[in-house]
Amino acid sequence: MDNDDEIAVVGIGCHFPGGEGLENFWRVLLHGENCTVQIPNDRFNLSQWYDPDESKPGKTHTAKAALIDGLNEFDHKFFGITNAETMTLDPQHKVLLECTYRALEDAGIPMEKASGTRTGVFLGLMNRDFELRNVRINPVKIDHTSNTGSAMSIAANRISYIFNFTGPSLSIDCACSSSLVALHLACQAIKQGDCDMALCGGVTCILEPTIFVALSKARMISSDGMSKPFFSKADGYGRGFRRP
Repeated sequence: MDNDDEIAVVGIGCHFPGGEGLENFWRVLLHGENCTVQIPNDRFNLSQWYDPDESKPGKTHTAKAALIDGLNEFDHKFFGITNAETMTLDPQHKVLLECTYRALEDAGIPMEKASGTRTGVFLGLMNRDFELRNVRINPVKIDHTSNTGSAMSIAANRISYIFNFTGPSLSIDCACSSSLVALHLACQAIKQGDCDMALCGGVTCILEPTIFVALSKARMISSDGMSKPFFSKADGYGRGFRRP
C-alpha cells in the first residue's frame, strides 16, 4: 500500500433486528422503525423471570428487546458441520458464518477463490448466553463438542477453518466497543502486513434471562426495552435496540 488510507470495505453481510442484509438495515434507519418486541418463550420464559417491580429479587423489570428473526435457522450441511455438533453450536457462531458468506457474496468473491488467502478474522463478542443457558438447563447434555461450540475464541477460528483463511484469527471482548476495536485491529493487521484482507464484525444473541436480571438490578436497562438518548424520560438502554 502507498499510504494509510488505502483500505476499502468491499463486502458487507449483516443480520439486525428488522431483517437480514443492508437493504433492511437502511430501511429501519430511514423509516425510524421500532424493532422492539416482547421476548418470546423460545428465548426464555417471561412468566418465570419478569416482574414490573424492579425491587423483586431474581426478576427482570423489562419484557422487551429487539431480536433478529430466524434464530437457529441454520443450514449446517452447507458449512460441513455435523448434526451432532450443530446441537451444541452457539447461535452466535451460526450468525457469524452466515454473515461471512453474505459478505463474500456481496464482495463478488466466491468461497473457492477466498480459500487459502491471507485473510484475517477479527470479531467482537462479549456475551455467552448460549453457554450459560445450557449449563443451567441441560448439564447432562454437555459433551465433547460443548466447549468448542460456545467458546468465544472458536467463533473466529471456526470461520478461518471453514473458509480456509490463513491470516490472524481472534475474538475480542472489551464490552460495548468490541466490534469497533475488532475493526481497528483488522486495519492495523492489514497495514503492517499480517494479512492481505480481513473480515471483521461483532455479534450478540439474546438468550439468557439472568443477564436481564443483573442489568435490571443495576438500573441499566429500560423498562420498555427502548433506548431514549437525549430524552428526559430516558431510563436505561434497550438490548438489541434498532432505531435512530
